[in-house]
Amino acid sequence: MLLAETAPVTTPSQAAAPVAVQADHFIIGDLHKVVAKAPEDWSKIIIHAIGFIAVAYLVGWVASKLMRWISTKFGNSPIAEAAVAALGKSLPYILPAYTLLFLIKDFKDALAYIGWLNFAVTTGTFLCSLAHTAAVFYLVAIPIAWAQKVADQTENKLDDILVPMFSTVVRIAVILVGSFKAISIVDPKASDAILGLLAGAVVGLAFASQDTIKNVFGAVMLIIDQPFTLGDIINIGTHEGKVESLGLRSTTIMMLDGQKLVIPNSDLATRSIVNITRRDFIRAQDLVHLEANTPAEKVREAVAIVRELLVNHEGFQPSHPPLVHVTEFADWAVNIRLMYWYYPAAPVKQLEFNQQLIIRIAERFQKADIRLAVMGTPQNR
Repeated sequence: MLLAETAPVTTPSQAAAPVAVQADHFIIGDLHKVVAKAPEDWSKIIIHAIGFIAVAYLVGWVASKLMRWISTKFGNSPIAEAAVAALGKSLPYILPAYTLLFLIKDFKDALAYIGWLNFAVTTGTFLCSLAHTAAVFYLVAIPIAWAQKVADQTENKLDDILVPMFSTVVRIAVILVGSFKAISIVDPKASDAILGLLAGAVVGLAFASQDTIKNVFGAVMLIIDQPFTLGDIINIGTHEGKVESLGLRSTTIMMLDGQKLVIPNSDLATRSIVNITRRDFIRAQDLVHLEANTPAEKVREAVAIVRELLVNHEGFQPSHPPLVHVTEFADWAVNIRLMYWYYPAAPVKQLEFNQQLIIRIAERFQKADIRLAVMGTPQNR
């Protein structure tokens, strides 16, 4: 009889407490040591529980509004702004969930008395798991804000595309992991079954959408390697145009004739890409055809005229001096090759300069009585 009086009183529901609820024993305590005890006033317990949870939610809601307002004052620091706003969004979920756990701790004797203790602990732990998932979902905004800040500091606009993609993938992962964790609290066996089902679905989806997966990986490789950015003019061998957009599946290029080319990322990632926009200079070359019977003195004079016009020309850089040489005697002409480099790589300005260069060469040749050859015409003077 003495042993029966001193032993802790437990109920059958407490004797088989599920392992899943052990995670919150740091708040509620060891369920096996709970002594069932009838409360003096059930209405008082119900009113306290509803009141505390309502107050917790109200405090979280007010704190959320306040912290969102405070976050707007950090306009010069997007990371701080995201951190304050994310914490504010998390509070309406965290505060009520943990308030429920502390209420379960305070009223665990009464819950054990009616056999609801394990159910209450499991429910409270489940809701806390969901609150944690919601908090992490919002707190992900902090590293995303940091990544966006880094992307804004880079010249390549593809980084601006990578950040939203990264944000979407991370948030989806948080939802999936959080949901799996919450389900495992309620029923570990069900979570294992769901995990197996998801694994089978992923394998089936992978086989069914191989081309899509290739395009996604192609997009990732283009963003990592960054052979171009939005707005660049590129040449991919068969096509040349301006990059308008880069998506997960394809890249859109506005071709020089105004047509839009949509090319799969998997195809584009394996091609040789010439980035015309990123070149430092434009190399231009041309042939000047003198009549085949032009005297040697006139040939030397023609070379001297072209060199004179290219000395310190517009867009000249000492590292790339112009080249002017007689290259060959053709059947119908004496060929003089000219080559120069134009800095910076501004196509419109280079075309204007090249036009003026050709006109000035023609004018100087006419004054010096140096005649240009025309293919197929007689070479008699």
